[in-house]
Parts: sequence; C-alpha cells; structure tokens
Amino acid sequence: MSLIPQGEQLLVFFSIAFIMTVFSIYLIYLVKRGIDGIGLLLVLYLSGSMVVMFATLSVFFSSPNQTTEALALASNSAYMVFGLVPILMRMNRGVKVRNWVTLLVFAVTMALSEALMGETFYAMSTGHLGNPLLGVENYWYFGVMISEMAFTLLYSWRTLTQPLKNFLTVALPIMAISPVILPSNPSFVTDVIWLNASLMIVATVLIYEALYRSRLRPVQETMTSLELMLIFTAMMGGIFFYYLLGSWYLFDFSMIAGMSWFIYRALVGPSHVKGNYTRDSKWTFSFVALTFVMEWLMGGVLDFASGILTPGLSGFLSSLSLGFVNPSTDLGIGALFDFLSIVGTITGSLWFLIMMGSEMGLLAVFRIWQVRLRENKFRLALMVSAYAIYTIYLPSFSPLSSRIDYIPYMWSMGLGTLGPVTPQYLLTGIIGTYVVSAVLSFLFGSRQICSVTCTAPTMYQGTFYDSLKTFNRSSKLGRKTLTSRLRPWYKVIALSVWGTLLASGVISYLDQVGVLNITLFGVDPTQFLYSFYFNFLWYIVFISIPFMGSYACVTQGWCSWGTFNQFFGSLGLFRLKVRDPATCLSCKTVDCANACPVGLTDMRTSFIKKGEFKAFKCIGVGDCAEACPYDNIMFYDVRSWVRERFGKK
Repeated sequence: MSLIPQGEQLLVFFSIAFIMTVFSIYLIYLVKRGIDGIGLLLVLYLSGSMVVMFATLSVFFSSPNQTTEALALASNSAYMVFGLVPILMRMNRGVKVRNWVTLLVFAVTMALSEALMGETFYAMSTGHLGNPLLGVENYWYFGVMISEMAFTLLYSWRTLTQPLKNFLTVALPIMAISPVILPSNPSFVTDVIWLNASLMIVATVLIYEALYRSRLRPVQETMTSLELMLIFTAMMGGIFFYYLLGSWYLFDFSMIAGMSWFIYRALVGPSHVKGNYTRDSKWTFSFVALTFVMEWLMGGVLDFASGILTPGLSGFLSSLSLGFVNPSTDLGIGALFDFLSIVGTITGSLWFLIMMGSEMGLLAVFRIWQVRLRENKFRLALMVSAYAIYTIYLPSFSPLSSRIDYIPYMWSMGLGTLGPVTPQYLLTGIIGTYVVSAVLSFLFGSRQICSVTCTAPTMYQGTFYDSLKTFNRSSKLGRKTLTSRLRPWYKVIALSVWGTLLASGVISYLDQVGVLNITLFGVDPTQFLYSFYFNFLWYIVFISIPFMGSYACVTQGWCSWGTFNQFFGSLGLFRLKVRDPATCLSCKTVDCANACPVGLTDMRTSFIKKGEFKAFKCIGVGDCAEACPYDNIMFYDVRSWVRERFGKK
C-alpha cells in the first residue's frame, strides 16, 4: 500500500523529478567545465549518493516498516561517512583523478540514478519492489533523461567534432521517443515503434554518409560510429525480444547504456580509437555485420508490429516461412534448418525489404547527385524506382498481386521466388520469366537485372557501399576475382548452384503432379533453395565485402539468376566501346579499371586492341565511363544498334 495518497503522488513525483533534473544538470555542468581533483571526487560522491538513496528508498516504499526504514537510514549514513573517507584523505594532495574511467563512472551513475528514481516511483505507486530496469518504464525517467542529455549536448556543442555532433543529434530523439514511456498503452507502443524505426533508418543513413564523406581522410570516427550502432542494435534487440518474450528488460538496459554512452561521449569527445573504413577490413566487416544485425532485428520488429509475425515465442515459430522442426531431428540437421528458417523469414519479409530499400535507396539517391553522366543518372534512378515498384509495390500492394505468379518476368529471382514449380504457372510465370529476362539481357546486357531490377544493385551502389569496392583489390579473395577471366572455381560454384537448382526444380514439378513426394522437412525443394541462396547466403556474401570484395555474387558465381542473365548478355549486343583506342593507349591513370565494382581490370587492354570490351562478368554499372577523364567510354546495346541501322545518315 502506498504511503502517499493517490492525489498527491503526481505533485510529489514532479517535485522529485524536477529537483533531480536540476541537481544532475549542475553536476554535468561542473564535470564539463573540467573540474578535477577533490572537486571531481565530490561530484562522483554526490552522484553516487543519488544511486544509494533511490536504491534504498525503493526497498523502503515497497515494504514500509521499521526494518526497511532502518536499512535505508543505515545504508545512506554509511555511504555518507565512508564515501567521504577517501576524499578527506586526499584533501592536502594535488591529486588528478580526471580520466576516462572516472568520467565513465560518472556517466553510468547519472543514468543509473535516474533508473533507480523510476524504480522508487514504481515502489511508491504499487507497493512492490521493482528493479532499475523496470524503473526505466515510465515517463518520469525519460523526462529527466531527455533534459540531462539535451543540456549536455548543448553545453558541449562547441567542443565536439562535427561527426560526433551529428551522431549525438540523431541519437537524442531516437532515445527520447521510446515505447516504454507508456508501456501499458498498446496503441502508443506500436505508433512509437514505427516512429522509432523510421528515425533509426535516417540515423543509420547519416552515419553511413558521415563515414563516406570523410573517406579520404587518414582517420575517421570509426570506433564512435561502431559504438552508436551497438546502441541502436541493443535497442532494436530489446523491442524484438519484447514481442518475442513479453519483457522490456533488454530494451530498458539499452536505454541505460545509451544514456551513459551519450553523456560520456558528450563530456569526453569521440573515441581515441580511429581508423579508415576503406583500409581496415576487420573494422568494416564488424560495422557492416553489426548494422545488418540491427537491420534484421528492425525488420522483425516491423513484421511483428504489422501483424506479419505473431507475437510470443510459439507464435513466432508458427509464423516462420519454412516452418520449425525439432532441432534434434536428423542428428541436429533440424537445428540448421530452423536457423535458416528464422533468418530467412525476416530477410525475405515485406517490411525488411521496405526498410532496407528505404535505407539503401537513400544512399543510392545521394549517389545520383554525385555521378555526372546522364546514362548513369538514369540507370540509378531506374534502379531505385525498380526496387520500389518491381520488388515492393507489384508483388505486395498492386491489383496484380493476387495473380503475380502467372505474369512473365515477375519471378524476380527465377525458380522458387513465388512458390513451387506447379503446372498452372510453369509456362507463363516461370518459363515466361526466364524467356523475357533472357531477351532483355540479350538486348541490353545483364545490367537489366544485375544493375537495375535486382535488389542487389540498390544494396551495392549507394555511396557508402560503392566505396567498399576498394576491397576488390586489397582483400586476398577479392584480388583472385580480378579481370574478366572466369576462374575454374567460379565455374564449379556456378555449376553447383545451377545443378542443385535444376534438380530441385524437376523434383518440385514431379511433387506437384503427384509422381514424387520429396521435401526438405516438409518444404518444397525450390523454395528451400531460394530461401537458402537469396535470403541467407546472399547476405553472408554481402556483409563479407571486406574479405570477398564487392559484387561477390557476380564475381564468384553464387547467384544463379545473375549467371543466367550474364550468359545471355554475353551472347547479345551489350558491350563497352571507346571513341578513340589511342586515348586508352596514352592513358596513365587507368581510372576505368580502378573504378569497376566488379574488378574488370583488363578492360583497357581490350579497348586498345579491339576498341571495345565485352565480358561475361560485365554488368554495365558504368563506373568505368564515369571515371574516365577523357569521356572516352560509351555504352553499346540495342539502342545503339537501332541508331546505327535506322538512324539518319
């Protein structure tokens, strides 16, 4: 039972929160001004006193009696006395205690004291003992937190580097707009989750851009970027596990950690650990992999919020696209199947694709502003539009969505894209897609898929990820994929992928007509392989750019749809031509080869000998033409062929 009447609680809580805010801001002010020695020790002593005070008060108000009252008084008295001893012992010494450890301790005690204040309010309201994580779940905590973080940012503004200003500025609203401000209001929680995810997408793009724009500098705020992405990942993980397990505790922890990081970085500045992402493969892999985990969690959160996934552990498992089996099935193979099903369910989901398209699409739009050739601007614009229309709108929202299986070219990645190989849409849907795509690749080159309508180019060709093509030459495996030559292991990979896909297609068809009954844990073999290759393996290849080089799906033969279109593109009209081979002969920079995201470093030789370049792996990105300082490279496809034969002489 609460000791404070219900009608007076609001006034009491407001008064405590207001005093807490003013007092905490004053301590932050002192620390930011550079206080050291005994003064800093006193600040740490006072911040620690708030932690002890609220921790003991929460125990008292949860069970008000003489024992808990004595415990609270004794604990606070002991802290006041024994906490002063080390300070008094240093009174006559010129001690310097200001370092990263003491400032981190201060930042953590600031965040923890606010959580304990929230826990105390919980105990006062309910008469039950909570915990610091539960103390985060109220608007009083966020009111104090936002005030302190905003003050810290504004007061520290002039001393911060520009990247850190950007990072803290985008982090503040994301942490401030939290679903646990009103955790018992489902509508509020859902609305805030959508808003929070939208802000985090924008923030992620800004982090990418901050790194990209400083890529030519010797060092960047790489570790600070990684720290912020870790906070975002923890936040999204917290919301994901709320939907999965019904608990906000992981999210609450991310809030305390996030506020501690925010105050610490505003006081101290960016991390001293710096680097350059275009040269540090290990850091870049860590950053890209962590960002993908955050994006995967966000995709899952949005799927839960939109009703695609059913909340709760059992509901989630029942929503998996490939199903769920006993992990011990077939000597543990069931566990691998379940892992693939869990990962692929989200990476293949509508809201994951929308979220990734929004994020990567913005980076691609920024790239459009940077390229100078009209052909490249048009292709990039068409690429972004294709993602929105071809990948998202037509299959999911258009009037044609219910009949999409029967439409040629709509099986966007070939076999398994929309379902098993059934007789009713084998001819028009599946075979029609392969025929139409083969014709388009013959006329325009495989760029019509690999540089326009596939989701991969939107992922690869935005500003940040395009700059990672430097790893084509600096990574050990990337160097092995250079030039237009198809190495033996490329052929083995491509033929293996196609062999499994064709075999699964035949089995799938025979299953559908009743001749066979072969499945993989109850899943059609083509759908299983589609999920494995495109919802799982492709993303492994993508996040491994620092070790495998850019466009490894093209350079290493992992993508069956890519190799199919590259084959017909190599037979067709598309090629790169030069206006004057002599210009290539005298060129000293060879910028064309260095700019190629696929690593076709031998194009100059072909330009000199033949006046053109045609290769199986060339997907017509156009970076070579963009980089040529002489504007000597031009695209040749069916449009050029028509102009040659029917144009005016």
